[in-house]
Amino acid sequence: MKPIPSATLLAAALAVAAGLFAGYVDFHNDEPQPAVLVILVAGLLVGLLAPRLAWLWAIILVLGIPAAYLIGGAVGATPRTPIEPSFGWVIAFLPAFLATYGGVLVRKVISTATETSTP
Repeated sequence: MKPIPSATLLAAALAVAAGLFAGYVDFHNDEPQPAVLVILVAGLLVGLLAPRLAWLWAIILVLGIPAAYLIGGAVGATPRTPIEPSFGWVIAFLPAFLATYGGVLVRKVISTATETSTP
């Protein structure tokens, strides 16, 4: 069994933490844009760190939103605005996938540029 690369572990931890943070931001906000901004920035970073699993990072980032609502409800917290419709968070998949694959693209461009610039 091959060991998991440290960049993959770091990307996984970052995706989970950022997904939960995006959910926390959404839980305490009236508008979805701040949570989407968190997802965009984190998606770009995890796409740069571990490009092979970009699809997984996008899913983890988005699932942090309903997870935060479940955790908040379990501890008795009330969201600033309930999710309307109840599956409205699914819309966040588009920016999550765009951001993670944007990170993959940036990594590929940087990799290509550094390969061609070295003699």
